[in-house]
Amino acid sequence: MIKILGALALALTAAVVPTAGGVARAAEPKVLNVMSWNMCGVIRWGCTSTADAKIGVVKYHVANTFVQAAVLQEVCENDLTKLMGELGSGWHKAFTPYLWSEDGRTSPITCDTDRAGVAVIAKVGLSDAKVHATTQPWTGMHRPLLCATATYWNTRLCSVHLTPHPGGNPDHPEWDYRDDQIAEIRSLVGGFPNFVIGGDFNVKPPEWPGTQDAWVWGSGLYYNGTSGYVECDQQGAARTGGATHDSNTKIDYIFSSEARRWCARADSVHSDHHVLVESVEVV
Repeated sequence: MIKILGALALALTAAVVPTAGGVARAAEPKVLNVMSWNMCGVIRWGCTSTADAKIGVVKYHVANTFVQAAVLQEVCENDLTKLMGELGSGWHKAFTPYLWSEDGRTSPITCDTDRAGVAVIAKVGLSDAKVHATTQPWTGMHRPLLCATATYWNTRLCSVHLTPHPGGNPDHPEWDYRDDQIAEIRSLVGGFPNFVIGGDFNVKPPEWPGTQDAWVWGSGLYYNGTSGYVECDQQGAARTGGATHDSNTKIDYIFSSEARRWCARADSVHSDHHVLVESVEVV
């Protein structure tokens, strides 16, 4: 069952457009509902359930949570193709694979015969898909930052998957890449007029009980009461939220430059990650 966690109405600075008579009026915001989910599609990584079951979860939220866009992680390319066929011609996709780097020489990571990666999908239109450079292990798995613009909303959507710690680099398992990656994401999204970014950050919230990783967040991304962006499940200035992983911790997030309407978290037996959906008003 979907749990509606918040319907916080943030103050909006309305855009003003002229009318034929010269009288200014406020532009009506466009509602955008974005889903973030680590689908756990790579069976040899300990994932279970069929591709059809995972596709069914996305389709359920399109039909019942009125999702118009999604940022996905650990998705198999063939499964994504099948999903797009079942969603219909009005939907568009961008995909890029995970890469394994061996001393800087990279090759795609596969599910079975197809590639595993991250994706951005959206209704109406999707443009300017791009993998943005972030710090990655010289040896180890590269988890790309993929962004594309949902054209109807003129909003940049990004699928995030950060390097876990420890062990992101098997040669140096103690090295932590998440602080650099979060700082790079923060710098990047600051240049977007409108954005929604979401995904598997592989880190607990800064104020999660007992966490020792608060330092990797740095400043400027996670709203702290004076600056940053309100996270989907955030209540007030407290930088925490409900669990999004079967380990009973929160490691999945959605951040946006736009005003939050509501946030929903939904359990799923078809992945070790739960679904997050945020509804925002794009002005």
